[in-house]
Amino acid sequence: MTLVGTVRWTFLALAVAATVATLVLLLWSMRGRRASPELPRSDRRRQTTAHGDPREALALVGDALAATHNPRVLLPVILEVITEATDALGGQIFSGADEVAWSGEVGGGRKPLTLELDATTRLLLFPPDAGFGKETRTLAEWLASQAAVALDNARLHDIVQRQAITDDLTGLVNRRRFIEALDAEIERARQFGSALTIVLADLDNFKQVNDEFGHHGGDVVLRAFADLIRSHVRDVDVSGRIGGEEFAILLPDTDAGGASRVAERMRRSLNEVAIPLSEGAAIHVASSFGVAELGPDQSGDDLLRAADAALYRAKDAGKNRVVA
Repeated sequence: MTLVGTVRWTFLALAVAATVATLVLLLWSMRGRRASPELPRSDRRRQTTAHGDPREALALVGDALAATHNPRVLLPVILEVITEATDALGGQIFSGADEVAWSGEVGGGRKPLTLELDATTRLLLFPPDAGFGKETRTLAEWLASQAAVALDNARLHDIVQRQAITDDLTGLVNRRRFIEALDAEIERARQFGSALTIVLADLDNFKQVNDEFGHHGGDVVLRAFADLIRSHVRDVDVSGRIGGEEFAILLPDTDAGGASRVAERMRRSLNEVAIPLSEGAAIHVASSFGVAELGPDQSGDDLLRAADAALYRAKDAGKNRVVA
């Protein structure tokens, strides 16, 4: 692993640990509030969180904790925790002007307590009839500050995770993630008896693009081709950049005929588009495609080699064509 990769994964580990610790703290507060349900709400406030078990609190979040890299998943958890801990009638969380989570009774002419979680995210707590006392406001503000830390960590986790599986230049998945997806889809295809096909695409004469327009021009072309691929595939398909100018598309539930038609549409679209470069020039580029369908007892490596052999035949036959 490179130094950059090591640093990324170190930050990821720290972000996950801090997020989990913050959620345990928040949910521990909520667990303490639920410790004596037979007591009136006013008496329950006297219960201390010291009686809560953080392991039980952690179990309450279950799937939510597993998805803390997604801030949108974390926000409803934060809302429930703070609403419970403050005896609020209800609450809402907004990101900008959009409501992303709500709980309990909201509105009703009651003036909410507004807590800023970050520059764009705010939480509104609607008070009970007696209003929020000074102690409760202090608790709400403290919990909101902890929630803000959790959100920051979740976003950092999300960024680092995406960097770990994504090609920086094109935004497609990288080779490592593509191979993982390929292995998983092969297992699924075998389990359900469905078709699975891979398409390899390699830009023709790409060295000439770099020689004439420099690496910046080559990067523009690579990004444009990645965008074209995205425009032709489904959400269930997996598109990746697996080498310099080599791309791969994994098509579940698709046979070689269907994948060849997808590849042909990509080939024609690429021929028709002029890619603008920063120097004011626009160039036409082409690509060759190799298609291979998963056969009995084939491994992921076998399927990749079959697609690569088809791609080689496309290049050998004159380029700018699809071979299955």
